[in-house]
Amino acid sequence: MGEIQDFLRCQGFGGLPSLLGAGRGTFGPRTREAVRNFRAAEGLGDLEAVDTELLHRLVEKPAPHAVASRAYLGLVLDFEFSGMLPVVALTSQFESAQRFGCLCLNTDRAGLSFGLIQWAQKPGRLHEILAAFEAANPTAFVEVFGGGDAAVAERLLELTSGPSGGVDPQTGEAADPAFNLIEPAWTDRFTAAAMRRDWQRTQCETAIQDFTGAWERLQPKTPRIRSARGAAFLLDLANQHGEGGARSIYRAVEAQARDESELLEAMAEESVNRVRRQFGPGSAEARATRTRRDFFRTTPELSDGELA
Repeated sequence: MGEIQDFLRCQGFGGLPSLLGAGRGTFGPRTREAVRNFRAAEGLGDLEAVDTELLHRLVEKPAPHAVASRAYLGLVLDFEFSGMLPVVALTSQFESAQRFGCLCLNTDRAGLSFGLIQWAQKPGRLHEILAAFEAANPTAFVEVFGGGDAAVAERLLELTSGPSGGVDPQTGEAADPAFNLIEPAWTDRFTAAAMRRDWQRTQCETAIQDFTGAWERLQPKTPRIRSARGAAFLLDLANQHGEGGARSIYRAVEAQARDESELLEAMAEESVNRVRRQFGPGSAEARATRTRRDFFRTTPELSDGELA
């Protein structure tokens, strides 16, 4: 039932739980209503039946709000849920609610941040995903991001590859008003890009490359972390605190832990304490950090075996 809820979320039915939500896997009132409404809209009959016909239609119908759930990644994008992909998918819950089309409009003074792992404009990461889109399908890139004008598409790549990703480093505001990427004229293009299944695969492949590179840099400095769970925990930690912060947290608590499980617990506590000192003990940031750390330590979605 959790997979059906994921596919219904892809079709825009709000209020249904992700892996973090209460009611996950339960055929409750909201799920029943969503099933009825989807079936009626698709001509499948005004029923509550969760059957093969419903699943086929959910998989086949283009998703306006696609999420990187395990079922969507496997049944729609044809990924094997192994290696670094589970780390990407689970981390994306906290970065984008697993939404390929998630947009952050300069609320952090980083310009536009986009996609599963929030490729941010100011640090130059937005250019990374744009360049990956262009490499994967140059014709579509001109059509979607250039509005059919190759010069506009080229200028977008040029600006985002430049200093501070084409924004003022202090404010995150666009250096070129014609390329103010947080305006609807541009956010509509990013939303359209996020609906393309080929570029959804590109997002996943690029995120896997990013996470693999981070793991290769971090693992020699954190040798007691060996499991898939530990790697996912460490990479999510680095996504929040930076790679330097993750190494610092590891060093601060390594000596007090007897095994990897105790090490992850101690690192979680150190991470939460650092956020508490920065934002306050009862802050939303501290609560969210506790949720992230505990999720990766305990979720059955991750293996305790060594990361392949």
